[in-house]
Amino acid sequence: MLKELVPFASPSPLPIRPGSRITVFAPHPDDESLGTGGLIQQALAVGARVRVIFPTDGDNNPWPQRFLERRIFINADCRKRWGARRRNEALRALEKLGLNPDDAVFFGLPDQGLLPMWRERNADTTDAFVRTVKAWPADVVVVPSPRDQHPDHRGTYLFAMEALLQAQQNPAIYSYLIHPGFFRRYAQGTALSLTPEQRAAKLQAILCHETQVALSRRRFCSYAGEEEIFTPEPLPETSPARQPAIPVG
Repeated sequence: MLKELVPFASPSPLPIRPGSRITVFAPHPDDESLGTGGLIQQALAVGARVRVIFPTDGDNNPWPQRFLERRIFINADCRKRWGARRRNEALRALEKLGLNPDDAVFFGLPDQGLLPMWRERNADTTDAFVRTVKAWPADVVVVPSPRDQHPDHRGTYLFAMEALLQAQQNPAIYSYLIHPGFFRRYAQGTALSLTPEQRAAKLQAILCHETQVALSRRRFCSYAGEEEIFTPEPLPETSPARQPAIPVG
């Protein structure tokens, strides 16, 4: 089942065992299923606890919304309704993976706005991340890759690292990559092998995100493969705010 991640019979380089706490940061509803659907299942299977943090509701997603709602113009009310729909999809997906609604935390931050807010050093956003990691200290934190080409993924990574530093926590940190970009290597790291049953459950979770598979079904379903890859990430020695800014493109 697991090559390296979850210790069923022998110690693992990741401290995932009965009673472990695992926090997953998913920038948008769907990232939890695409990037960590297998990890969540296997962690629960050995008696670990999992909490998923959604910084945004994925409300700024106009093309699928235009397609499904048969509208051209998307205003603030439309985006709010779309975000609520995507939040509900995430809750259904988590249920397929074995979690409950109480295992999810939604910040409701602006979709497509996390990296700009990081560059502005938005104090309210930083505080939301810090409060969350303090309220539920984790043994393992799973974050979007800092090499991901989507700005919300990189923004989530930066805010999560800042929060861990401010909370003086030093968990094992692993990243997952969703958007490698053109001409870039795919993620390398610890391979989590999924059983056929776990792949089927992950696929069912992905399909709960009906708003997203409407235009990208084949691409989304391709994430229900035989492995998930997690890359070890060191906790920065100093605040990411003092380090060079990550470019948008």
